[in-house]
Amino acid sequence: MQFKKYDKVVTADDVVLGDLLRIHHREEDVNPELRLYASYLEVWSVDLGGHIYIPSEYIEEYDAAARTIYIAETLSVVQQETWDRAPSFIAGRQSRKEELPIEGIQSIA
Repeated sequence: MQFKKYDKVVTADDVVLGDLLRIHHREEDVNPELRLYASYLEVWSVDLGGHIYIPSEYIEEYDAAARTIYIAETLSVVQQETWDRAPSFIAGRQSRKEELPIEGIQSIA
């Protein structure tokens, strides 16, 4: 999937969480059974008051024409899972950041 910076991220119950900023990749200790996912979408949400980190495993669909990423969980699950807290590997600056291109502008990174 070719995500773009500022793509909209929408929950299963049609709530717009916010805008995609970048993707973080875990370099080691990946174990979905322990909720140690391989990569996370970093989303800026004005309504929820900051950054949200959604495991990429929860992506259900990407509509490139509408520039919208649909996740498989509802807003209440996002809140219950405390995805508004940065995973420790991101907070500890141990992630590989994937900066995304802005629509119509080529990335120099």
